[in-house]
Amino acid sequence: MPIFLSVLLLMFGFGDVALAEQANVFDGAAEPADSLAVSVPFVTNRGREQDESPEDTFTGERGVPHVGRCEVQFTSIPVFGDLASKMRFHVPYETTEVQRVEPVDVDSFWQDLLISAKGTSSGTVVVFVHGYNYGFARTCGMAANLQRALEGKASVLMLSWPSIGRPTDYLPDVANVEWSVPFIARVIGELVDRIGPSNVQILAHSLGTRGVVFALERLGSERATLPVVGRLVLAAPDFDAQTFVDRLPTLLSLVDHASLYVSSLDGALKASRQLHGASRLGEAGEFLTVQPGLETIDVSPAGRYQILGHEYFHFHPQVSADLVALLGEGVEAAERPGLVPKKHNGHQYWELAGSP
Repeated sequence: MPIFLSVLLLMFGFGDVALAEQANVFDGAAEPADSLAVSVPFVTNRGREQDESPEDTFTGERGVPHVGRCEVQFTSIPVFGDLASKMRFHVPYETTEVQRVEPVDVDSFWQDLLISAKGTSSGTVVVFVHGYNYGFARTCGMAANLQRALEGKASVLMLSWPSIGRPTDYLPDVANVEWSVPFIARVIGELVDRIGPSNVQILAHSLGTRGVVFALERLGSERATLPVVGRLVLAAPDFDAQTFVDRLPTLLSLVDHASLYVSSLDGALKASRQLHGASRLGEAGEFLTVQPGLETIDVSPAGRYQILGHEYFHFHPQVSADLVALLGEGVEAAERPGLVPKKHNGHQYWELAGSP
């Protein structure tokens, strides 16, 4: 592999892995207890390893569909708790450990998920689709954090495709997410059939946005009734910006509401732009994408907060709080605190103001 490509791929993944394993946040959520277990349902087409530790149950190899639940234990780090709330960059204040991964029979899986969703204030399921360089355990931790933040407001379903989980395996991850498109489409379609399109929300991050967009297009071509889902949220999408704009009219017919989170401080997407030779949808600044019908939120003014600035939806307290208001309460951008209206080429978008 050329040295330049190796450096780009290391830039793309290095740093986020270590931080995600140490701690987590969704700082917009309530202050954590000393120890808390959170269980989240999952669907995956990863390969499965028998008799392995919970975090190694599913690999980065391609496999067959499985459903189940993973339980994640969050344990606070006493010394760092007060410090974290005072800093303008991410300080890990708790550890994250996958305690249990349990298979569930398909009928019970769907029944439990629907009961859980109906017990929330929104009545919705948020399908979380991760990006590049995510192992199964890392995805469980992030999905469980999202569920903790949305507690009582929405239920989270983790959809995990076979990312190898190594910074140097970007190209294999691209191949695997594209291979997973039919699987992603089937899962979304099954959920829609059971709970209704208006009760399905999708949060896709980074490379996972490619799988989700292609899956929605596939569903749109197969179904007579549109839209396919209620809400689509793309966070730091690693997607060719111009290609997305060309496909946007079709995509907007497939969803009730579409939101895009972008940043000019996203180091991972800068590396991806150099690798691809074209701007990425999740970039802001001179590469900002603003289109009618698409709610664009530029989080650049809030600062990088975390090393690469690529997982701000998870680590940055202001961004995560905005996301919870959107997914958990359905609050429109004009009514969410901290969002300032701006114009770009005559079209409105929003900036997330930084802390005073």
